[in-house]
Amino acid sequence: MINPNVELLEDYIFISVNKIYKKLPPTEEEFLEEATSVRNLVAPKWPVSDVEFAEIISRLKESLEIQMDIGVYIDDRNNGHQSWLLSKRADFDFFFWNRYKEYLENEKHWNPRLTTNLGKISDEILDLCGDPSEDHFAIKGLVIGDVQSGKTANYTAICNKAADTGYRIIIVLAGMQENLRKQTQERLDAECTGRKSEYFLDPKGGQGIKNQAVGVGVGNRRKDKKIVAFTSVTKDFDSGILRNNNLGIENVNCPVILVVKKNKRILNNLIKWLSDNNTQNAAGKIDLPLMLIDDEADNASVNTKDEDSQPAAINDCIRRLLNLFSKTTYIGITATPFANIFIDPEKDADLFPADFIYALSAPTNYIGSDRIFGENSDRDHMIQEIDIEELEAYFPLKHKKDFEVEGLPEDLYEATYYFLLLNAIRDYRGDLTEHRSMMVHISLYTNVQNQIQELLNVWLDQVKSDVRNYAKLSVSESEKIKNIKAMHVVWDKYHLSGKVGIEWEDLLKNYLHKAISPIEVRAVNMKTGAASLDYFNHKNDGLRVIAVGGNSMSRGLTLEGLGVTYFHRNTKMYDTLLQMGRWFGYRTNYEDVAKVWMTPEAIDWYGQITRATAELKEEISKMRNSNQTPRDFGLKVRQDPGALIVTARNKMREAADLPFPVTMSGNLLETPRLKASKNILDSNEIAFKNFVNSLNSIGDRFFDEERTKGHYYWKNVPGDNVAQLLLEFETNPWHLSFNGRALAEFIETHYWCNGWDVVLIKTGSGIPFNEPLQCGDEMLVIEGTEKRKILADKKMVSVSGTKLRVGAGGCTRIGLSKDEIQDAEKAYRSIPGNENKKNIPDKAYLIANRNPILMLHIIQADYSKSENKDLPEFLFALGVGFPKTNGSTETANYKVNKIELRKWVDVYDNYDNEEDME
Repeated sequence: MINPNVELLEDYIFISVNKIYKKLPPTEEEFLEEATSVRNLVAPKWPVSDVEFAEIISRLKESLEIQMDIGVYIDDRNNGHQSWLLSKRADFDFFFWNRYKEYLENEKHWNPRLTTNLGKISDEILDLCGDPSEDHFAIKGLVIGDVQSGKTANYTAICNKAADTGYRIIIVLAGMQENLRKQTQERLDAECTGRKSEYFLDPKGGQGIKNQAVGVGVGNRRKDKKIVAFTSVTKDFDSGILRNNNLGIENVNCPVILVVKKNKRILNNLIKWLSDNNTQNAAGKIDLPLMLIDDEADNASVNTKDEDSQPAAINDCIRRLLNLFSKTTYIGITATPFANIFIDPEKDADLFPADFIYALSAPTNYIGSDRIFGENSDRDHMIQEIDIEELEAYFPLKHKKDFEVEGLPEDLYEATYYFLLLNAIRDYRGDLTEHRSMMVHISLYTNVQNQIQELLNVWLDQVKSDVRNYAKLSVSESEKIKNIKAMHVVWDKYHLSGKVGIEWEDLLKNYLHKAISPIEVRAVNMKTGAASLDYFNHKNDGLRVIAVGGNSMSRGLTLEGLGVTYFHRNTKMYDTLLQMGRWFGYRTNYEDVAKVWMTPEAIDWYGQITRATAELKEEISKMRNSNQTPRDFGLKVRQDPGALIVTARNKMREAADLPFPVTMSGNLLETPRLKASKNILDSNEIAFKNFVNSLNSIGDRFFDEERTKGHYYWKNVPGDNVAQLLLEFETNPWHLSFNGRALAEFIETHYWCNGWDVVLIKTGSGIPFNEPLQCGDEMLVIEGTEKRKILADKKMVSVSGTKLRVGAGGCTRIGLSKDEIQDAEKAYRSIPGNENKKNIPDKAYLIANRNPILMLHIIQADYSKSENKDLPEFLFALGVGFPKTNGSTETANYKVNKIELRKWVDVYDNYDNEEDME
C-alpha cells in the first residue's frame, strides 16, 4: 500500500525548493540539503521511510533539472503588423495565465524556470498575432513542435493569454476524430476554463449555468473571472444545446471557447450559428476578435484540390469561418509542417502561414526522434527490430480489407509479454494510478485490427489465468507453465532485474498478478469510436490497455503512459511516419524500460526523417538571421523534391522535374542508398578502382600518422578528377541529398587552391577485402572493410540503421591536426544545447579553411533481408565533405525527375491521408 505521506512530502519539498531557486536550479548538494531539512521539519506529521525518501529525491531531481529553450521564428512585419503586447502589458492583469502558471507549478510540478520560458514563448507568439483592440486584422501563422512534445501546453498558454488580452472567441479545431476532440476538451477544461464542461452543458439535467461552479484543474484555484466552454467532453458543437441553455457569445460577456472536430457537418453548423446569432457590422462581419487554433493543421486543413476548383471541404470551412469575422488570428499547430508550407504563398485566401512560422524547442526531458534516431542519440536502445520476414508471413504487405488473420508473429507476443512486465515494474515503482498503454499498429484495415484484438484477447486471458493460478508456486514449478516461462525469458533477455532492482521471483509472486489483471485489449478505429480509450473515466485508477489500431492512433491522440509499441507501416511519407510516432514524448519514471518494436526499413526511414526535420528547423534559424519571411521560406521549401516523400502526394502540385538546392558548406554527403542492379554496382566498382589507381599520379600521398589516423591519404587531388568519379558513380535517386551530376557541376564551378583531400578507409570491423587495390605501381591492402547491415529489395540497396551512415562516426577528422580537432569540438560544444552532447557529429569537423574531402569506403554487406540474390559481398560507397564557408551559404542545384524516383523505389501505402479502411 502506498504511503499517503509520500505525495504530501514530495509536494512540500518541491514548493520549498522552487521558492528559493526561482531563476537557476539548485546544485545537487543544495537540493539534498533543502529536501532533508524539509523532511526533518515535517517528520513527526508526515513520516516516510528512507527508501520512500530516496524515491522522492529521484523524481524531484528529474523535474527540477528539466529545461526548455524559447523557440525561433520568422515573420513578415512588412505587411503592416507591428509588435503590440509589450507596450500594452501594463493594461492586462493576466488572470487566466497566472492561474494556469500556478496550476502547472503546484499540480503538475513544473519548475519555475519551465513556466517562465513557457510564458516567454506564449508572449512571443501572441505578439505575432493580431491586437484585439484593432479595428480589423487577418493574421495567419504556424507553430511547429515535435510529436507528443507538449504543443498542447503551448497553445493552452496562448488560449489563456488570448482571453486575458481581449480575444472573445477561441475556437480549437481538435483533429478529425471524437476521441481526440474529447481528450483536448478535457485538457482545456482543466487548464483553461477550469470547469467540467460535461456538467455545464447538460441539457438533460437542466443544469446549464447552475453548474458553472463545478471546478476542475485551474478552476479549483481562483474563480474571479471565467471563460465559458460552448462544447463539452460529452458533446461536440450543438446549436440546440446552446439554445436550450440560452447561451450566445454576446450574452455571456466573457471569453468563449469551443473545441470542435474537423467535420464538415459540424463546422457548417457552427458557421451558420455564428452567422445567425451575432450582430454584424456594416461590412457584414462579426466585430468580435477571433482566435482559431488548428491542431494537427497539416491534416485535412490543407487544400488538396486543384488550384481552379472548389477547395477541399475542411479547408473551405476554415476559410468561411475566418471570413465571418473582421478580426481574426489563425494559428496552425503541427509537428509535420511540410504540407502547410506547400500551400501557395500567393493565394491570400488560403491558409499559408504568411505572417509567422514559429519553431518550438522541446524540453530536455522530451524523448523525440533526435534522441532515438539522431546522430547524437542517447535512447536508441529503445528500438527492437521486428523480424520482417516472419511478420509478412502472417500479414502480407499488400493484404486486403477482407484478409483473415490466422496467427500472430512471435515478436508481437514477446512485445506483449514485455508490456505485462512493464505494468508490474510500474507498480513496483509506485505508479499505481498512472495510465499504461501499448500500441499495436500492423494493418490499416478495421476488420484486420479487430481480428488481431480478438487473438490477443484470447491469449491475454490465458496468461492472466496462468499467473493467477501458478505465480505463487516455487520458481521451478511455475517455470513448467508456458506463459510464465516465456515471461521469465523476456525478463532475462532485457536484463530487467539489473535495470529495475527487483528479482524475477519477487516480481512474479508479489506484483505480476495484480499488475496485469486490469489490462484490456481494445481496437481503436472508426468503428469502435471514442469510447475505446476512455482515459477520462479511469483518472483515479489508471487505464491499462493494449490498443490495436491504425490511422485512428496517428493524429494528435495521446496514448497515455505508452510504454511498448509494436509498429509496422510501409510508407515513405515523412508526415505519416512522424505522426505515427506516438512513442515520442515523456516517460517519467519509466523511460529506461520503454520499448519500440519496429521493422528495419522503418528504422531507416525514421533516421532520414530525423535529419530532414532537423534541417527544416535549421533553415528557419538561418532565414531568421537573414531577415527572410515565411513567404521566402515557403517558396524555397516548395522547390524541394523531398516533398515527394515528406507529405502525401495529393497535397502537392504535379511537376515533371523539380529543382532542389542542397547546402554544400559544412555538409557531409554520403551514398547509403544504391540501385539494386548488378550491372550498375559492377560499374561503380570499376569507377571506384580506376580512381584509386590514379591517385598516386594525380595527388600527393601523405603519411603523417596524426592526420591519416591509420588510413590511406592523399592531398592536392584536382577537383576535376573528383567530379568525374561522382559523375560515373550511380546512386539510388531516392537518397535525395546525393546527386552525382549536381555535385560534379558544383565542384567544376568552384576552385580550392590546395585541391581535395582523399581518404581510402583501410581498417574497419569487417573482413579484409579479397584483393589488394592497384594504385599506380603500389598495391593497397584493405585490412578490414567496414561491415554494415544492408537492406535490399529488387530496386534499392540500403545501409541499415537509424543514422544511414556509410562511414564510421568521426571519419571527417582525418586530415586535421590534433589542435584543429580540439578547436572544432570546443566550437561545437559552445553552441547552446550542445554542451553535454557526448558524440560530436562529422559536420563539426568540416571547419572553414580546410580542404574539401572525399572518402572512399569498401563495405562488407551483411544482408539482413534481401529479395535480390544477385548482390555482391562487398559494396563500394563514397562520402564528400565540404568545409564551412564564411558569409553566404552555397548550394548545389539538383534536378530530380519524379518518374526516375518512382522507378527505383516501391511505395505500397496509398492511404496516407485516409481514415482506417473498412
